[in-house]
Amino acid sequence: MTALLTLKKKVIFLVAAVVFCAFGISWALLYGVVRDGIVRQSALELSRQTALLSVSLSKEGLPGFLKDLARWEGILRGRVTLVDAGGAVLADTERDPSGMDNHLSRPEVREALSGGEGKALRYSATTNMYYLYFARRVSLDGGRTAVIRSAYPLEYLSAAFAETRNRFLLYLFVAVALIVAFGAGMVRLFFRPLDRVVESAGKIAQGEEVRFPIMAEPELQRLSNALDGMSAQLRGTMEELRSEREDLSRIVTALPVGVVLLDDGRRVRYMNGVATRLLAVRGDVSPGTPVERILPSGEMYGLIEAPQEGGEQSRVFDLPELDGRCLGITSRKTATGVLLVVTDLTEERRIEQSRRDFVADAGHEFQTPLTAIRAAAEYLLEAQEEETAEQRKKFLTSIITQQERMSRLVDDLLLLSRMESEPPLRDEEEADLSLLVTGVADQCRSHPFASLIAVETDVPPQAPAVVRPADLTRALSNLVENSLKYVREKFGTSEGGRVTLTLREDGDFWSILVADNGPGISPETAPVLFERFRRGDASRSRGEWGKGGYGLGLAIAKRILIRAGGDLLFRPSETGALFEARVPVKHA
Repeated sequence: MTALLTLKKKVIFLVAAVVFCAFGISWALLYGVVRDGIVRQSALELSRQTALLSVSLSKEGLPGFLKDLARWEGILRGRVTLVDAGGAVLADTERDPSGMDNHLSRPEVREALSGGEGKALRYSATTNMYYLYFARRVSLDGGRTAVIRSAYPLEYLSAAFAETRNRFLLYLFVAVALIVAFGAGMVRLFFRPLDRVVESAGKIAQGEEVRFPIMAEPELQRLSNALDGMSAQLRGTMEELRSEREDLSRIVTALPVGVVLLDDGRRVRYMNGVATRLLAVRGDVSPGTPVERILPSGEMYGLIEAPQEGGEQSRVFDLPELDGRCLGITSRKTATGVLLVVTDLTEERRIEQSRRDFVADAGHEFQTPLTAIRAAAEYLLEAQEEETAEQRKKFLTSIITQQERMSRLVDDLLLLSRMESEPPLRDEEEADLSLLVTGVADQCRSHPFASLIAVETDVPPQAPAVVRPADLTRALSNLVENSLKYVREKFGTSEGGRVTLTLREDGDFWSILVADNGPGISPETAPVLFERFRRGDASRSRGEWGKGGYGLGLAIAKRILIRAGGDLLFRPSETGALFEARVPVKHA
């Protein structure tokens, strides 16, 4: 109950309780003083009466005293009783003595018999009054000892007590009302500065920048100054925490890995954008979202339970339903929950698989010339002396040819690896693409396969660009030589084959189209056309032209153009194969 009261009400109730206690103690003291005064005055009066009765009894004797007993009652207006030494009542002004009890047990009677006088104050429940008894030892006729007692009803005591009590209660309620009203006013006056302090504290708690009020009292002013200092320190601390939190949020947001922070209830406290993208979460993830709504696989739930038991766990998940994505997730317990770090391993997994494929393909490509060299060498080792010099020259030439193929393969692999690992070089120079394309066409016209194939060009007078001419020439030569081989494969020794090089400006790029009327390339082959050791359709690699290539020409050409800021694209064509090499235009 008291816990629900305000401090003001507690103070008022405390003042009222103190006032009640003070008046209660005053009432007890006042009652004792009034009562004792009335009793003393009444006892003195009864003492005089019993003395007067004692004189009357001595003069007139017992018969005369009993005869005037009714008259004494009218004079004294009290009760008179005569008791012998054995306690028997000899006479009484109100009752018949024969029907009364023995009075020897009365304290006033015993005191009078032993000491001459005795008195006692008793409350009568029958009359609801206090009676004061005063007894005096007397001598009767014949020398017998008796006690004459006079009883006086203390109506004055009862009336005075009732009047005093009523006035006391009236004064008490009036005084309490005045004190409570005065106390309430004083409490309100005393608490008014504190209310101003509380009001200022409430505004600060709501984020407002206010100062605590200036107080007239020195003690309260020191309190206000102390609160101002504490408020300033708190604002500084909060500002530092907010700044550190923003910095931490920027750092976590910039991390290349996904970060998910969960609370003890497995609900999301924070999730950065990388985690949202990697886990393919749709929509915004608000704090308090259950973790089951963001994890794409039920197998990931075990990562949350392990850290809660104090451990750390890392697992890799292949997610075919998320476009074949591969994610590595590490879970770790924090002070308030679990931290999940999500890493995208898709590219790493793809590179590892590409490396394995490259080793397997390179090994396979090297196997063919090595087998031919070994076969030729074993033949020459076991050849009879009668073998002609021309036959020996044929096998030696085969060995040299295969060695040259291996050297070209190694050179192409080294070039491709260097372009994939090294950053773009800065030794580019200004060049005219019209001259460069024309030169490539002239060079390819002297190719052995080009004797019956028309190599045509369509170029503008000038096409300025900043490139590495040697690399771009290598890329375009690869494209044209591939076209010559395909066209030769289709037309053989017949005429009709054609390879066209067209140069034109397309926005910020020069577009170099290399088109032929060969067998063409199927749409299914296009996605892997620029990968290493890919020769396109299997049927195309089994022909005459496929014997001289390793499937590296298009891969090298594409990487040269990408390093130059452009690209190499395969375009669908109904008449054959069509490739587009894009090179940035040199702006003035």
